[in-house]
Amino acid sequence: MLKLFFVLSLISFLLAQKEDWDSDFIKTELLSYRVDLFSDGYMIPWGMAFLPNGDLLVSDISGKLYRVDNDGKNKKRISGIPKVFYKGQGGLLDIEIHPDFSNNNFVYISFSDLKKRSSFTSIARAELRNDKLVNLETIYEAPKKHYSSSPYHFGSRIVFDEEYVFFSIGDRGVMDEAQDLLKPNGKIHRILDNGDIPMDNPYVDRNDALGSIWCYGNRNPQGLALDEKGNLWELEHGPKGGDELNIIKKGKNYGWPLITYGINYNGKIISEKTHMPGMEQPVWHWTPSIAVCGMKFYFGEPFGEWDGNILVTSLKFEYLERVVIKNGKRLESEIIFEAGSRVRDVEVGPNGNIFVALENPGRIVKMSRAVH
Repeated sequence: MLKLFFVLSLISFLLAQKEDWDSDFIKTELLSYRVDLFSDGYMIPWGMAFLPNGDLLVSDISGKLYRVDNDGKNKKRISGIPKVFYKGQGGLLDIEIHPDFSNNNFVYISFSDLKKRSSFTSIARAELRNDKLVNLETIYEAPKKHYSSSPYHFGSRIVFDEEYVFFSIGDRGVMDEAQDLLKPNGKIHRILDNGDIPMDNPYVDRNDALGSIWCYGNRNPQGLALDEKGNLWELEHGPKGGDELNIIKKGKNYGWPLITYGINYNGKIISEKTHMPGMEQPVWHWTPSIAVCGMKFYFGEPFGEWDGNILVTSLKFEYLERVVIKNGKRLESEIIFEAGSRVRDVEVGPNGNIFVALENPGRIVKMSRAVH
């Protein structure tokens, strides 16, 4: 009887630990907040997007998409997802909703598109109806010749600027192609919300470049966000050293692999240069690399002391960092959440709470302002 009591007590303790795994009260330089488990049961929650009613869409790298109730108590799997290349860094990647979702129900996904045994990053649009994606269409797809079996450097984040869609594609492990304007990899692209190419894109009238390219020379961008003035910012994985924070500008060359602050993983030099004429410098670089991923600008309340700061995720060092920016320059930063798990993405909810996607185990936690 005593043995049975011990077993039941252990099970109860483990269940309680599961529920309270992330619960904590955290004090930072400017404010204090609570962190609590919001939703769990994911392989790797890769992207998040809030619906107008406060429900949360979560993309899982394994190829599953979920809708989580605004209180976090229930989640439903959404059907109609295309088949993905779930291998290495590939799978179902980012999720975003159309700015006019309330009227058109459009959601957008980036994913490693699977064709036989090869893959490349694609963007699809569909309508969300009764927990199902319907009328799904791929609005960006690279020519088959660019597909490969490589499981590396797909990107890919999506961000809307009114009717324009920006999305990133990594160099797919072929670094020199980031400088080739006839190759889609190693670039940030800009299309209209239906997939058409805007006529004011920088290379739309050139025969030696792809019309969807907005900028190039990007190694593996996995963070995109707009500031309050509409400037596009990017987080980019460097190799061993040289993770970058960039302001993305039309038609600019961000240098990879001709300039870099990092070296290869085997210790070999990629480039002796960190600067070259005609190539952009990062606003900031992390050396050693922290393995940056998702990012978000924070505006408003209840974390008003962080207004205008960038929330930056770290996979390698398992934290969320607050970066203070003024006039396009980094002033300082602070680690505001040490998760004890790889931090994949960050999103701000309709009420200003902060939601953080974590790995191993795959889960989402909520940061809410502490009440004293």
